[in-house]
Amino acid sequence: MSRDYERPTVPKPYAFVPIAVPRKGETVGHEQILGEGYVSGRLVYQLRALTPIFVASGGYALGEDVRHKEAPVVRACYRVDGVPTIPGSSLKGVVRSVAEAISPSCVTVTRLDRRLVPHQPKRRDECQPEKACPACSIFGRMSRMSKVFFGDARLARGETQLYHLPALYAPRAHRARATYQTKEGQFKGRKFYYHGRPAEDPQQPPVEVIARGSLIRGTLSFENLSGAELGLLFFALGLDGSIVLKLGGGKPSCLGSLQVEPGQVEVLAPDHFMQAGPAVEIYEGDDLVAFIGEKLQQALAERLILKEQSSALRKILGRHHLDERECPAGMY
Repeated sequence: MSRDYERPTVPKPYAFVPIAVPRKGETVGHEQILGEGYVSGRLVYQLRALTPIFVASGGYALGEDVRHKEAPVVRACYRVDGVPTIPGSSLKGVVRSVAEAISPSCVTVTRLDRRLVPHQPKRRDECQPEKACPACSIFGRMSRMSKVFFGDARLARGETQLYHLPALYAPRAHRARATYQTKEGQFKGRKFYYHGRPAEDPQQPPVEVIARGSLIRGTLSFENLSGAELGLLFFALGLDGSIVLKLGGGKPSCLGSLQVEPGQVEVLAPDHFMQAGPAVEIYEGDDLVAFIGEKLQQALAERLILKEQSSALRKILGRHHLDERECPAGMY
């Protein structure tokens, strides 16, 4: 047996969701104002940090400048106007990756040889502005603007702390073939990291993270989504309670676990553009729970949420792993 197919000696903190066969349908963007059957509005939410969150600024800072005098220099977290912040683009990327994984959508971004990724269309058959898979319809692609807009989410309650993040190798999909590929050479699926108890390495220099238990508040707006597309978005946010998102650096060491908690949904009336005043229906509390459940059922009925893929993802991103699973403390 070749070395490529030797089994790893340490269990890896990730698993794969099988790649679905993409299904394209007619779609519209912002060039039309759609009424009955389509929804536009805004979701107000908060993110609860279930483990430390590391979203780096891309640079270093003096410890005293970020209120951590015990370290001379740290890799600082991202800030806007001095407030620790999760960029809207980071949130959108995480949510899109989940939506792509559990719906009949194409793989939009990959460094892999696409010929070895199952079910991917040839370039001439890729999604187009007027006919696209569910994820491309909702989140956009080349020549098609997204119908979902994530604002930056800013720390509202909590603090940052220093954390000694273990050193990590970059993914080696082409070298660790037994882990990533079948014996036929096809890649197994989309990779997601498990939740678990975070691992720390005191030998490594500190980074600045948003502390566990912190609350980060944000909003997202959506336009011209069908009820089923909105249901897919709600599932990808984890609003049915079956998954917890992973975001930022240190995911292999179990950092980055975030629970999305909805506050309210504001829905514009179908004829809002003809009204002199605001024509908005607000869902909160039990009404919000019922509204989310209704849209999730529409997504299931129209098979925008696939049973096999969503079940596999729940097994990986289920909240129970936070207490049950240990993450590797060293490099692997």
